[in-house]
Amino acid sequence: MMTRFRTINNITGWGVFAIAAITYLLTIEPTASLWDCGEFIASGYKLEVGHPPGSPVFMVMARFFSLFAGGDVSKVAAMVNAMSALVSAFTILFLFWTITHLARKILVKTEEDFSIARITAVISAGIVGALAFTFSDSFWFSAVEGEVYATSSLFTAAVFWAILKWEDVADEENADRWIVLIAFLMGLSIGVHLLNLLALPAIVLVYYFRKFEFTWKGLVLALSGSFIILALLLWGLIPGVVTVSSRFDLFFVNTLKLPPNTGMIFHIILLAGILVAAIRISMQPGNKTTGAVLSVIALFFTGIWIVSGTAAGNILILLALSAIIWIIAQKSKVILNTTLTVLVVILIGYSSTAIIVIRAKANPPLNENNPSNPFNLLYYLNREQYGQRPLFKGAYYNAPVEDYKDGKPVYALEDGKYIVTHKNLERVYDDRFVTLFPRMWSEQEDHAAIYQQWGGDKGVPVTVADPSGKKTIIRKPKFSENLRFMFHYQYGYMYFRYFMWNFSGKQNDTQGTGGAVNGNWITGFDFLDSPRVGTSDLPAGLKDDTSRNRYFLLPFLLGMAGLMFQLFRDNKNWWIIMILFILTGIAIIFYLNQYPNQPRERDYAYVGSFYFFSVWIGLGVLFIFDLFRKVAHEKIAAPVSGVVCLAIPLLMGTENWDDHDRSGRYLTRDVAFNYLESCAPGAILFTNGDNDTFPLWYAQEVEGKRTDVRVCNLMLLNTDWYIDQMKGKVYESDPLPVSFPVQKYYDGINSQIFIDERTKEPVEISTVINWIKSENKATKYRVSQSEYLDVIPSRIIRIPVDRKRVIASGTVSPEDSARIVPYIDITLKGGSIIKSQMIVLDILANNNWERPIYFVTGYHNDAMGLEEYFRLEGMAYRLVPVKSGNRNWLDYGSIDTGIMYENMMNKFVWGGASDPSVNIDYHHKRTLMVVRARLNYARLASALAAQGKNEKALEVLDRCMEVLPIETVSYDPYINDIIDAYFAAGRNEKALAMIDDLCTFYYDQMDYYLKQDQYIVSSAEYAIGTAFEYTRRAGESSLKYGNREKADEINTKLNGYYSRYMSFVDPASR
Repeated sequence: MMTRFRTINNITGWGVFAIAAITYLLTIEPTASLWDCGEFIASGYKLEVGHPPGSPVFMVMARFFSLFAGGDVSKVAAMVNAMSALVSAFTILFLFWTITHLARKILVKTEEDFSIARITAVISAGIVGALAFTFSDSFWFSAVEGEVYATSSLFTAAVFWAILKWEDVADEENADRWIVLIAFLMGLSIGVHLLNLLALPAIVLVYYFRKFEFTWKGLVLALSGSFIILALLLWGLIPGVVTVSSRFDLFFVNTLKLPPNTGMIFHIILLAGILVAAIRISMQPGNKTTGAVLSVIALFFTGIWIVSGTAAGNILILLALSAIIWIIAQKSKVILNTTLTVLVVILIGYSSTAIIVIRAKANPPLNENNPSNPFNLLYYLNREQYGQRPLFKGAYYNAPVEDYKDGKPVYALEDGKYIVTHKNLERVYDDRFVTLFPRMWSEQEDHAAIYQQWGGDKGVPVTVADPSGKKTIIRKPKFSENLRFMFHYQYGYMYFRYFMWNFSGKQNDTQGTGGAVNGNWITGFDFLDSPRVGTSDLPAGLKDDTSRNRYFLLPFLLGMAGLMFQLFRDNKNWWIIMILFILTGIAIIFYLNQYPNQPRERDYAYVGSFYFFSVWIGLGVLFIFDLFRKVAHEKIAAPVSGVVCLAIPLLMGTENWDDHDRSGRYLTRDVAFNYLESCAPGAILFTNGDNDTFPLWYAQEVEGKRTDVRVCNLMLLNTDWYIDQMKGKVYESDPLPVSFPVQKYYDGINSQIFIDERTKEPVEISTVINWIKSENKATKYRVSQSEYLDVIPSRIIRIPVDRKRVIASGTVSPEDSARIVPYIDITLKGGSIIKSQMIVLDILANNNWERPIYFVTGYHNDAMGLEEYFRLEGMAYRLVPVKSGNRNWLDYGSIDTGIMYENMMNKFVWGGASDPSVNIDYHHKRTLMVVRARLNYARLASALAAQGKNEKALEVLDRCMEVLPIETVSYDPYINDIIDAYFAAGRNEKALAMIDDLCTFYYDQMDYYLKQDQYIVSSAEYAIGTAFEYTRRAGESSLKYGNREKADEINTKLNGYYSRYMSFVDPASR
């Protein structure tokens, strides 16, 4: 029967794999997605270097799958997305086999326990659990896009399945080959994502339960040992081996005058030789001392002991590890051999990181952090550009800074030699504000209110004195408030909410910050949901949201049943699954210590815990089987329980299909194309965040779109490595005209340049740049006897305008030459500028109106108040020496109707946005709002109408409503602008019809919210205010264009809604 079970188990597993693979392949995005996907696909396609800490294994896998595009660059993204689909299907395969393994240990204790009924129950458990995870919200999301999380999940699933395979053969000869395989997979997984290492404690538990008799002391020791090993890998080996390499390289380069990386190569060869020698000796009789000595030396050169922040601590760790290795060498050469072999295969897997160095050395167009030497690589792997988060000890968000101290030195290669550019500054906080486990730590200005909202705002009054001696009172958060924020926000809102999304139901995928309206979990039962999120009689726009999914708590309840069933029937394996569930969920929350207002939802980071909960969902089938067999024969109970429980993943699949189906959606790529098409040949395009930069990288690097345009990310322009890259030619794009030498923008140098207002008069921009470049101490601000800072000598910086050059370059047409200003003055605000602004000034000073310069948007620090000189030519604003209006943050700059009409009518595409069968989700609708797609059409149409070109204006408006219809891209802030433009172009009937539809839509929303409880109304304040404002604007438009009756009708309605709303705000007014 065992052979028969294995056959059924294997065949069914591959069947479940096929279901998952088909599901994911049918719903993959056919091109790049938002966030990091464009960057990952681009770096994989050309083996370039993406953001820290790099994903070399994923990169190589993506490169392999991209070959199946057959040279069609438009299919490359689909191939990488298909890779995610397939590795996700393999994850489901391993989950199925994991569940059936654990289910078999509960139902089938001996060979005699095998029966068709029990085999059916075990297989049913695997099918239900695996399919529940297949159709879960968060895993499906990652399974259909080119990101690392799908591949990371595969490594976690494969590693845990492998340790279960070892468990089956642990007493056989050579069983340790499974341990070696696991170590190799864990080493490889470092080249995808570090999440896989969290499986290590569970692996140790499996080993402990299999090899030793259970005692609570033994369990505690096993867990403690596993956490120590995990810490040594995460904080020791991974950065440590590169740290040792950097020391070697420093000596070889600076002392021996050898080329960079020579020391790193020597270190790798030396380490490999010592490890091979140690393993060979461990396989021979005798030579225990030699083996121990070589093993300790090898341990030293791995850097695994470099964990503590102090030299004394690291020495103690090295001595402790050396003692352990010495004892093992003396007692058992077999264990020593296995230990060394495991270490070697982890390092072999981890050696994939060498790809990063090799490719960085080739200086590809995407080369983030330029990790081409061990110092840069260490910075890269440690993700230092993202800053540090306190974990065990740190200061509260409002802690006063008392002093600064020098941190670790920062090295850079200059003229073939490593130099120390500076030492990191570390803040010294008031000790009274330093606490254990700081959860409320972020000093970002908008975070304080969120901390107080979630944790409390009472605090403890503490008197502090500023440098001048003036005393003030600061309310230091109580430790109880600190913990309240951790449990309510970090664990509750940022984990449990995601958990219930996957196993109970999801209100919508609109990102919220708390409250009842956006992003909550639901059950589908009105009596449970209404008090938290409102009643279920939703209006249009909410009711038809594809991301609203209801599972009626069924996956959650079945999982809880499985959890309890395993606890009482197989508590050893229950401990293993529970540890994995905690480590891949709750422990990650503790480790990440997230600040409020995250830029996106973070559920993808906790998919591992959802994976292991799905194991319990599968085992829940056994619980149902156990109930049924009490009232029916096992032969009937097994298939009935399987069929009944199978309804749960089927429900999840039907609910989730529409919002996870990305087929036919090309919007992310096409928005990038539109940005590039907005630019004149040879342009410089300044971008801001991930979602307006990574898709552009994809468009240029993969599909070769407009490679004459240089995309320049303003946030990255604060880093020395990125500025260096901007100074080089890439494809058809010439270097950016940056004149500063690297010494002026090294990391830590000129991060902030103060304004030392030595004159009130404008200073020409070239003079300012030369002033900063100068080494004359008279141009600097003296901080101390030996320290001088670069400064800007005036608050007003003048950019001269060469009229002839401006006309010759096509920046301004000859017809508009009379409007060209003789100069542009930039008035700096605040007391300083940052490095990116310094570089932008350098570019403006040296460009001399030769290359077109574009910004994706204005009203940010790097635009430096230039908005009134912007000209909208599509989706990007060109800097021109023609002054126009700067009315507000949505309406600034002029419009070139000729260029913009050509771009928006003949070049722009909005892939799939007009197709009702394509799911345009919240993230893409928000992207369309951020890029102001409809507003740009409206502004162009209004400008054409103002020129008397009503026919063209109507063509533009009709095109907008054709490519971005209300049916697929719902109402946004710019529909009112479209209505105004229709009025201005003379099509009043269309405008009035749109007003009627808009009012109906928002009246329904206000009617819905204003019949809810006080809590719901309070949470919906923004939604109610938005509905009120947009209908009010519609009334104003009606009045402006002579439709007083419609305006009065709207105003009457709004007065009624206002009265109803005020009855909630001020109950006394009822």
